[in-house]
Amino acid sequence: MKLLDRYLALAAARATLLVMVMLLALIAFINLTTQLQDVGRGSFQVADAFLLVIAQLPRNAFDIFPIAALLGGMMGLGGLAKHSELVAVRAAGVGLRRLGYAMLLAGGVFAAAAGTLGELVMPAAERFADEYGDELKRDRSSLAGLSGSWLRDGRRVFNILQVESLQSYGGVYIYEFDEAGRLESVALARRAEVGPERRWQLRDVELTRFGERIETEAEALMEIETGLDPSVMEVSVIDTNNMSIPMLQEYVRYLEANDLQAGRYQMAMWQRIANVAAVPAMLLLSLPFVFGPLRSGGNSARFVVGFLVGIVYILGKGALADGAQVYGAPIWLSAWLPVGLILAAALFGMSRAR
Repeated sequence: MKLLDRYLALAAARATLLVMVMLLALIAFINLTTQLQDVGRGSFQVADAFLLVIAQLPRNAFDIFPIAALLGGMMGLGGLAKHSELVAVRAAGVGLRRLGYAMLLAGGVFAAAAGTLGELVMPAAERFADEYGDELKRDRSSLAGLSGSWLRDGRRVFNILQVESLQSYGGVYIYEFDEAGRLESVALARRAEVGPERRWQLRDVELTRFGERIETEAEALMEIETGLDPSVMEVSVIDTNNMSIPMLQEYVRYLEANDLQAGRYQMAMWQRIANVAAVPAMLLLSLPFVFGPLRSGGNSARFVVGFLVGIVYILGKGALADGAQVYGAPIWLSAWLPVGLILAAALFGMSRAR
């Protein structure tokens, strides 16, 4: 049976890789047309557009892994059915449960690959793409490329408008409050540099104090000491796609400790894990399509149906994430519900298939 398991798993795996390449080629073409529209902004050129598209491929691959697994499983098993190999397997007494085990075997391998891609490759590639594209497209004479990152440090609140690097920022507002929560002062620094021991050097500062009267003064250089952890600073100025799960956990703890909203980052963390778990569930779902209503159809029909199921999965996942934020539903439940529905549909379809 181990030989049969490997044979079926390899058939699904080969088709999954083929589908992955096809989908990535399509997505890369669409992304390239978007990037080419920015050619000429700053020093951004055509070669840079191709490089950015390549750097975004790990994120694209991670996002579409479940869809590729579903389509690959349907096409791989469909190819075996076309040559009557599955008929011979079933005639030899192999049940759907055993075939499901083979699909889960392939799904486990692909889930490990997806997890590695999402944790080790995607964050670094996304950070490179963001920093590289912003560096070339930005007009340095303005505050373009605003990030709008907000950080809280005791009675201070920082608003970072422009991220040049993880140690250098432009357009930094610093709001300082008293113990009663009243605004004491606002400082705008055209540039800020993060030095050792959590000390910030602020340059070209305009400071406004609110007391019995409003006083404004200008300083060429100011130095302040903050309690902001460097690891928190690192994740605060980048998008959730640029974070690994440990980075997301660290930032969630920081937000919760400061009574700030952490729902977006909790959702990103749970969805990252659920997306990996959806890969074997999607491969299992491919079995009912091959032995069920589409067993007499060709790969074209299976591809269309599988693609529609994948689209519904993506849209449903996004709708549930937004709904959890709006209605206060449990975040973990909203992230895992699509995977649970896929698994339930797979088990129900297998119970009905012949």
